[in-house]
Amino acid sequence: MRKLFLVILLVVAAFSVGAVSAQMTDLESVDPTGATVVYWHQFSGAQLEAMTSLVETFNSTNEYGITVEAIAQGNYNDIRNLMNAGITSGELPNIVAGFANDAASYLRDGATVDLTPFIESAMWGMDEEALADFRADLLPFNTLPTGEVVAFPHQTSAQVFAYNQTLLSELGFDAPARSIEEFEAQACAAAEYTGMNGEDVQGFPITTDTSMFESFVASQGGQIFDGEAYTFTSDEVVASFELYKRLYDDGCGYIPAERFAEQADFARGLTPFFGTSTAGFTFVTQAFVDSGYEADWSVTTFPHAEGAETIQVFVPSIILAGGTPEEQVASWLFLKSLVTPEASALWSSSTGYFGSSRAGQMTLTDETPFGAPQIYPYFTSASDILANPDVALYSGPSIVAQGTVRGLISEAIANVTSNGMSVEDAVAALQAGADQALADSM
Repeated sequence: MRKLFLVILLVVAAFSVGAVSAQMTDLESVDPTGATVVYWHQFSGAQLEAMTSLVETFNSTNEYGITVEAIAQGNYNDIRNLMNAGITSGELPNIVAGFANDAASYLRDGATVDLTPFIESAMWGMDEEALADFRADLLPFNTLPTGEVVAFPHQTSAQVFAYNQTLLSELGFDAPARSIEEFEAQACAAAEYTGMNGEDVQGFPITTDTSMFESFVASQGGQIFDGEAYTFTSDEVVASFELYKRLYDDGCGYIPAERFAEQADFARGLTPFFGTSTAGFTFVTQAFVDSGYEADWSVTTFPHAEGAETIQVFVPSIILAGGTPEEQVASWLFLKSLVTPEASALWSSSTGYFGSSRAGQMTLTDETPFGAPQIYPYFTSASDILANPDVALYSGPSIVAQGTVRGLISEAIANVTSNGMSVEDAVAALQAGADQALADSM
């Protein structure tokens, strides 16, 4: 069975018992007719086009005459700055893009609304059919330890292990590594290999990306936060830092020359594997087109300990920031419209992100116009992994301190590799810094 955090049991139980809180009872009498919803988002390009289409469809078809005003506000950092300024001035949107740790911060300042009553509402909530179709297994990653569902997951992506089977075959391997030991052997073999055209192949590209590091930790059965405290001194975290250090010190791993250089190296046949988000498939396939290099490549889960096969999910979501009861209900109805099968399929085919409707994902085929170059086979491989009940889901901590701690993890990765620090010293500094960040956030 898929291993999920205990909180999903609480979420499912809440759906099952049908208890109606006082807030839910108040919701039943709210009339959202004619309400206007202000939505701050981060989309551009194809994502902006898709969201504009979804907003226009909702505005023209909802029976209450609700109008959503979607406003692009730059990237996530820009939005966080605007939200923090708005919390001070009182000028806030009704819904806003963000992750669960953003929502946790806004909740601390009274600028986030718990979505549980809306999901459960007899009048406005999700019925049994909609709940069965909805990716409710994503809700735990938007649920705080205190039980509030603080963001709605209308899309997701995942951290996968991209591998070049053509190159691995040249190195004498029939398949990508499934264990850490096999992975190290493949990385070291690659680092000693000269390609057919005389190019120097490299081992595993080590970046300071915290998500990739967390994927290695989770794939060894660990996590960096236990629900109450950061756990950087745990065996699984220490083992992951030791892996990075061995790869670097033994010449089986390398530091990419610049940001995203590992993607270009992979698409030129200069490394047999790298970690990537599924949201980057369009860039990877385009890099192969640009390089002219042809290879049989695909994606799988990270090398893992026995019984710990895991995939990390990223859940960029939408946060209900408040407003009048009428605006809140109107906002919720818009959020609910984004996870219908039709909306989910449109979103995936337009953006390469997974939607939150299972039925919507099933309508996608190799005829779906994902755009050029084609990402369908890689999208499908990753989707199959997400649907595999034997693969655990993992996501980073949904707490305010996580933004600061991510920077500390990146620093620790640099320390154990290019800076030559011992794992023991790097971990001790990281744990102390994380403890302080957590204390400061509280």
